[in-house]
Amino acid sequence: MRVSDRFVFRKIGQDHLLIPKGKAAMDVKGLIAMSESAVMLYEMLREGSSREKLIAALVAEYGVAEEIAAEDTDAFLDQMRQLQILVED
Repeated sequence: MRVSDRFVFRKIGQDHLLIPKGKAAMDVKGLIAMSESAVMLYEMLREGSSREKLIAALVAEYGVAEEIAAEDTDAFLDQMRQLQILVED
């Protein structure tokens, strides 16, 4: 899995944003604000990470149970797919 090139990631002040570009700007109205954990997962996806690695990273970084990390990862990935930010390889 990796992220689409239809969005640009920017940090503006304390905010982390995904900004749609080109046709994506017509499909997605507005900017997408990201939490700290979403930024971490997004950065991993930019490098082509797997679901399992994303879950392990949440467990390691935040000390949450693997089941909770899996649920959160799946919800994040679903949102990324819905917005066409995620590209499946």
